[in-house]
Amino acid sequence: MLDNTGLPDRNGVIQSEERKENEIFIGRQPILNRLKKTFGYELLFRRSAVQCANVTDNLKATANVMVNALNNIGMSKLIGNKKGFINVDEQVLSSGVTDLLPNKITVLEILETVEINDTVINLCKDVKKAGYEIALDDFVYNGTSPILNIANFIKIDIMAYEKSAIVEISKQLKQYPSKLVAEKVETREDFDFCYNLGFDYFQGYFFAKPSIISAKSISPTQVVLLDLSRLLAKEADFFIIEKIFRQNPELHIKLLQFINSAAFYTAQKITSVGQSIALLGYRNLQKWVTLLLFAGEGYDIKSTPLFERAVLRGRIMELLTSKVTRDVSAADTAFITGVLSLVDTLFQSPLESILRDLNLSEEINNALLHRDGLLGTLVSVIENLEEEKYDVLKERLKTLNVDIEELFKIENNAIIEFENMSADNTK
Repeated sequence: MLDNTGLPDRNGVIQSEERKENEIFIGRQPILNRLKKTFGYELLFRRSAVQCANVTDNLKATANVMVNALNNIGMSKLIGNKKGFINVDEQVLSSGVTDLLPNKITVLEILETVEINDTVINLCKDVKKAGYEIALDDFVYNGTSPILNIANFIKIDIMAYEKSAIVEISKQLKQYPSKLVAEKVETREDFDFCYNLGFDYFQGYFFAKPSIISAKSISPTQVVLLDLSRLLAKEADFFIIEKIFRQNPELHIKLLQFINSAAFYTAQKITSVGQSIALLGYRNLQKWVTLLLFAGEGYDIKSTPLFERAVLRGRIMELLTSKVTRDVSAADTAFITGVLSLVDTLFQSPLESILRDLNLSEEINNALLHRDGLLGTLVSVIENLEEEKYDVLKERLKTLNVDIEELFKIENNAIIEFENMSADNTK
């Protein structure tokens, strides 16, 4: 665990130096650019003891712990080479603790509760000279302010205004050098509205929800992957699986790259698909195929938010199931279920029709369609976590005999694992 230095434990999980009920964990919410690729993350500081798990209250008392924890675990392990938006107030800025964070990837986000006075403006100028960027959180425009010429990003909570007001606010703010960030973008309609107004970045889980339900065309590669997934779910004969790989050289190469990468720990060098299949086993191979469906073709997977969300859902569900059941097979099924909980968004088609084609077990189908059973409960847990519905989340976790801090630890580890993923995994 943790000694009194405030360092992470041996698993790299972020802990505070205070007693357990004040443990601090870190989640993150993606911020996307106009191409719907991940530009950065707002880091969400979660605490197990408070009803609202974000550390927005008691920020002054915990700021030093948070920054030291981030510094010791390493920002790159949490966000890679993306931007990290971190909430700060006047006291945090004046304390100098932010100097511990890497200036090239850190954006200091001034909380909306901070009074913008001369002291704050001078502090912002100082940190900008040190190479940090400044964001204004939930900014309320009420006329000219010197801070508008200093800020790199201005975040607008689109749920706090009528659309007509957002139109006017965005028009006024365009005269300043800051980039506009739309917060709480929860639907594609929200995204389109803000995109057309010229917003530069977008924060919210709109990308994880299907918008227009239509028969989106499926690429030839995805057709092959869907067929392979069906055969693996049915545990088709070995030679049938192997034949698909032999008929699709690109898939063959990807599998060999994966099995020979650092992500798969084997002392022997793999030279054939048959050898790969035998070593991986059908369940692990199905997990790999499921991820490939979300990885897209020719994209940087670390900037593809849907792929990231699918991987994190799958891995968190896998780890939770291992804890609850101690059943490896059940954990594998949980991983696949978590990833596929976004499959309707991937194909922009009704979930029922997609699941008919995948030939999945009744347990998985019921979990995805009706949130039934253990797997259904776990999908709901992940959704509550993403939406920060902590009261509901705690009640669901009680049925699993899991503490909320255990979930936060699992989420931290899943995030770090994702950032450590070898590029060979999905290329």
